Amino acid sequence: MDGQLKEKKNICITITSIGMGGAEKQCLLLASALKTAHNIHLIIIDHNPIHPPYLKIIEREGLDHMFLSANPLKRIVDLIRFLRNKNIDVIFSFLPKDTTLSAICGKVAGVPYIFGGIRNSYLPKIKFVVLRFIHNLLLSYTIANNYSAYQAAIEFGFREKVFVIHNGINIRPILQKPDQEKKTLRIISVGRFVKQKDYETALKSIRRLKQILDKNQRFKYCIVGSGPERKTIIENIEKFGLENEVEIISDPPVIYDLLEEADIYLCTSTFEGISNAIMEAMNCELPIVATDAGDNSHLVIHEKNGFITDINDHLKIAENLCVLMENPKIRNLMGQESHNHLAQHFGYDSFRKKYLDVIDHLDDIQLYKGNFRVKASRPII
Repeated sequence: MDGQLKEKKNICITITSIGMGGAEKQCLLLASALKTAHNIHLIIIDHNPIHPPYLKIIEREGLDHMFLSANPLKRIVDLIRFLRNKNIDVIFSFLPKDTTLSAICGKVAGVPYIFGGIRNSYLPKIKFVVLRFIHNLLLSYTIANNYSAYQAAIEFGFREKVFVIHNGINIRPILQKPDQEKKTLRIISVGRFVKQKDYETALKSIRRLKQILDKNQRFKYCIVGSGPERKTIIENIEKFGLENEVEIISDPPVIYDLLEEADIYLCTSTFEGISNAIMEAMNCELPIVATDAGDNSHLVIHEKNGFITDINDHLKIAENLCVLMENPKIRNLMGQESHNHLAQHFGYDSFRKKYLDVIDHLDDIQLYKGNFRVKASRPII
């Protein structure tokens, strides 16, 4: 009905590339979500990298798209001309590069509403300086995908025209899990092998779990990913004597296959935005044990669909893992609540509605503590 009752707007969505990444995935999700209600045009700044599955999404969804020239001057001229020729009403951008280019070209082309993006509270200072300048002088608003990034932006001097719309995700059907208790339970973590994921704390937690868990309870800890910290992770596995308990899987064809086989999801990050990996685990009805980093506490409601612990607290993490390992009823109930919470607050329908509400009320936006709301209405959170 939204596409029939309201005038369609011409919307341009810009992204730096369609390489493998969370922002790129959300860009395509947004384009797909809005295409039935508005005229959507996707602008891709760089020709490389290209993640083939993302290119297939563009083709499958029939998204109107254009790659810009590699020549910097021609890129600017072409984008300005495109925005004018298509009478673009609104631009949405996601990352620093596409936000900067869209803000400059959009302003020159006379686009009425330009939305930038910020997705990380730990950007290099120079990027924060550039984004602050662009935000304060050229953008209509900046959309953060997590409250940590929102707070960092405000503290860095961004004018109070920043608000949060969390990432969206397509909700999977509820799994039909076997009734019989498994002999070996599987704990899983998914993420790049980088220092911020703090796999050392994860492995310390597993070592402690091995000490306090009932000796008859068998388990495996599966670490899925790749990256520069791989060697250190392997060394710590050997150092902590966990060769029989831990396995590393790199570049699996389908992450969801591994999540469906798992029983508990573990996140020990020292900082996060909004964790796509946790959302995918919740989509597979897993209870979550996570550190209080970034927006993890918005995904994991303590003692409802999992446990939130202090960063680096491997003893408490192990204790929470033990509770889930030894109590199948709690584990299953928390897993179900993960799926419910995700569907209600982070599902595709919720994500789509929030952006449509923004577009439908461009002249009536009020902001309250990082939340968007229409004038004289409750916050849309």
